[in-house]
Amino acid sequence: MLFKKENLKKLQSFIKENNLEGYLIYTSDPHDSEYVASHFLDVRKYFCPFSGSAAEVLITKNEAYLFTDGRYWIQAEKEIKDSGYTLIKKGDKNVPSLLEFIKKNNISPLGVNLFDMKMGEYEEFINSKIEIKDLDISYLIDNLSPLSKEKVFKLDKELTTLTYKEKIIEIYKKIEEKGAKANLVTTLDEIAFILNLRGNDIPNNPVFYSYLYLSKEFENHLFINKEKLDFEIEEINIHPYEEIVEFIKKHCDVPTLLSKNRVNAKIYSLFNNVIDASNPSYLMKAVKGEKEIENTKKIQAIDGLALLKFQKYLEENIDNNLSEYDYSEKLKEYRLSSPLCFELSFETIAAIGSNAAEMHYAPTKEKHSIVSKDNIELLVDSGGQYYGGTTDTTRTFLIGKPTSEFIHDYTLTLKSLINLSKTIFLEGSTGQTIDIRSREFMWQEGMDYKCGTGHGVGYILNVHEGPNGFRYKRVKDRDDGSIIIPGMITTIEPGVYKANKYGIRIENNLLCVKAFETNDGNFFKFETITYVPIETRCLDLSIMNKEEIEWLNNYHKLVYDKLSLLIKDDESLLSFLKEKTKAI
Repeated sequence: MLFKKENLKKLQSFIKENNLEGYLIYTSDPHDSEYVASHFLDVRKYFCPFSGSAAEVLITKNEAYLFTDGRYWIQAEKEIKDSGYTLIKKGDKNVPSLLEFIKKNNISPLGVNLFDMKMGEYEEFINSKIEIKDLDISYLIDNLSPLSKEKVFKLDKELTTLTYKEKIIEIYKKIEEKGAKANLVTTLDEIAFILNLRGNDIPNNPVFYSYLYLSKEFENHLFINKEKLDFEIEEINIHPYEEIVEFIKKHCDVPTLLSKNRVNAKIYSLFNNVIDASNPSYLMKAVKGEKEIENTKKIQAIDGLALLKFQKYLEENIDNNLSEYDYSEKLKEYRLSSPLCFELSFETIAAIGSNAAEMHYAPTKEKHSIVSKDNIELLVDSGGQYYGGTTDTTRTFLIGKPTSEFIHDYTLTLKSLINLSKTIFLEGSTGQTIDIRSREFMWQEGMDYKCGTGHGVGYILNVHEGPNGFRYKRVKDRDDGSIIIPGMITTIEPGVYKANKYGIRIENNLLCVKAFETNDGNFFKFETITYVPIETRCLDLSIMNKEEIEWLNNYHKLVYDKLSLLIKDDESLLSFLKEKTKAI
């Protein structure tokens, strides 16, 4: 879907014809998905040239604004140049929020598709005297992509600790405790989790468009395109996806548990008796069971082997003028060579120099840079979807001669990763409680990275999931501030990003486990479950202490132990692994 200036003018004409002051477009779908199918993403891309995965677009009669956070500022400035758009840097100092901006500029009445707007946000707009008109503009778009009809598939019994029937019984108990008789689940990864099913409706996210209504008294109902199912699901009534609205209207008086910040305003407003609470499945999904943890560790080693092969390939081909895209495709090839890997978990970030300073830069066949020793680094952030788990790993590979500034910043990044990785914390701590353990070295020098330190990782599901995460402050649209408890898997990915210079990031996945118990309570710690060598050739050991060096050496011993078991009759690769994991 390509943006043209006449598309923007078409929408501005629509605004005038409908007596609006503006129209708001979310990067969303009716299920509050972070990444969305082309059918829904086309709406934003048709009217705006920005290609990132997170943004809001506000169009008025004569102006156009793009709201996005610090991960995308450099990228956004490039992409919206000469398009008629103004960039609003969300989260920057003295920059108003989306609602504040709309209120300050009196952009009311405001058009929006309420299927794309969360109920909690809708109420904030109404309370701010912003008149909202529910208007769908998808009919304005030429050649709107259709929704996928690919089949849904079942997970093997060995991949899940609980059956879907056991999960539903547990949900019944939890909603009854809240005084509800039903639970409507609209978030796609929770539906997939509950039913132990997966799909392919959104690239890199093995979910399927559907709604799930759970009730002991009124039975269980799944709303989905029936063409996507070629099997029956016991104790689940199947309905066409589009019938959800009529179904709710017939059950609108049933006390129903809904999360106001997870359900779209259109669906929420149909109910008369809402129990506002978090879906039980939200936390259940984040706390991995015994089988999920065991399987995840196995596929992390398989994924680590793919990255080891990639690093060797990179060093052997650095003089061959290959592009960032070429390298990303090679890494994809290594991952998919495992029969357990069925797709990537997100679009691979492979970036040199100034490209690496854009946190979410991703090369394409048409847009990329050549990788050579003229560059200091190649930053690679990538992951896979496996029958056994989901991975997300970043390494910054040294390919050229590092400057003293780069060496210092790389070492700070590693120190940040180590400090949080070896943290022991008291039960009840949140990611916000301990995030400073990662940032403190950078803060001491007046530096910071404009994003969270880490996020929850799904299990054969979305690579980003709540409610766990690491972030030093509450961010309204980021639900990642929960208590960290055993079974949660969270990334840690500190970094340094300097525009027009370079980008540095190192990322591991951490599993929360029990540490010990004293009279003062239960204490938890992290087990690192990513097994990939960390670059050591650009470290300033003078600013690393004995404990940090010991941590790194122990980590590399773990990596060697895990990966050497998978290398069969490949002396060259085993020798490379030994070199990359040798003690410093």
